[in-house]
Amino acid sequence: MKKLLFLLAFLIFAPKGYSQKLKTYYINFKGEKTSKLNAKFKRTVKNQNDIWVVKDYYLNDSLKRTGNFIDKKLTQKTGRHTNFYTNGRVSQTFVCKNNSKHGAEKFYFITGNISRLAHYNLGEATGKWIWYNEDGSIENELDNINPNILNDNYAHAEYPGGKKKLNEYIKKVDYELRNGNMVYNGKTITAFQINEQGNVTDVDIILKGTKQMDSAIIKHLYNMPNWRAEKKSGKYVTSNYVLPIAFGQQNKTILSDQIIGEAFYNSSVNDYKEENYDKAVFKLIRAISYNHMDAKYYFLLGHSYFQLKKQDFACENWTIANSLDSVILKKEIKDLCNLK
Repeated sequence: MKKLLFLLAFLIFAPKGYSQKLKTYYINFKGEKTSKLNAKFKRTVKNQNDIWVVKDYYLNDSLKRTGNFIDKKLTQKTGRHTNFYTNGRVSQTFVCKNNSKHGAEKFYFITGNISRLAHYNLGEATGKWIWYNEDGSIENELDNINPNILNDNYAHAEYPGGKKKLNEYIKKVDYELRNGNMVYNGKTITAFQINEQGNVTDVDIILKGTKQMDSAIIKHLYNMPNWRAEKKSGKYVTSNYVLPIAFGQQNKTILSDQIIGEAFYNSSVNDYKEENYDKAVFKLIRAISYNHMDAKYYFLLGHSYFQLKKQDFACENWTIANSLDSVILKKEIKDLCNLK
């Protein structure tokens, strides 16, 4: 009887705060549960006082992101959220209220320097925004910003009529040339540049089909109508664009992240050999987005940055390469970046 009374008293007077047991599982790029074999990240979830505290990790167990949610399905963000690079440095921080960005948002380069400071009011761009150069100096600063001012100064390249019209144009590629493509699940991946005038240039086939199909795709992309070029600080600039193209005939083979990552890497090797270091950087960053556990991607990215005279960026990526493969770097690089 005494034990029962003690238990009732404990339940009545115990603190209201509580914490559930930590749950750990693997997720894909979309945050969906998956097997370890197909995982992109590892996730831990813990309910603390009706707030779901989430931590995602890279597959080398370094922290990828942290954030809070008010629902078990993890769809309603609240409080502070932080993202991290593979080297452990912060890449982005922001605060959410009512599942919308609210207050300051900061982006950082992999070196640790801030790249952008933005402000939001319940999801709407507002206040002062500042863009920074890689050396920490201010590139551009806008006061009393709103969506229209933002689009006039910073906007991604866009096909005339948007993605719907772009898809319609791509479908016009001769279907007869697609027949027999059974290797890549009916898809190929292209990359190209859009210059300041909106012209498509430097078309590459990242994942190849047959020679006939690749030739038709390249011709079709070069014949595109002019895009609206990317805007940066109010000026049109050259930008890179990646465009997957689906073929009419498909099989059931799943295109893995490793295959896509390796394709971007192989294409970047060609760019590096041709001294197109900016293009190599772009493709290597894409490769890493598909597979962040391959040391050679960071190794070549470090060399590409070094050729662009960006030693700090080079060393950050060589540091990651060294953490994944301790024998990949020569002594001269380790000494340059103070690595053991």
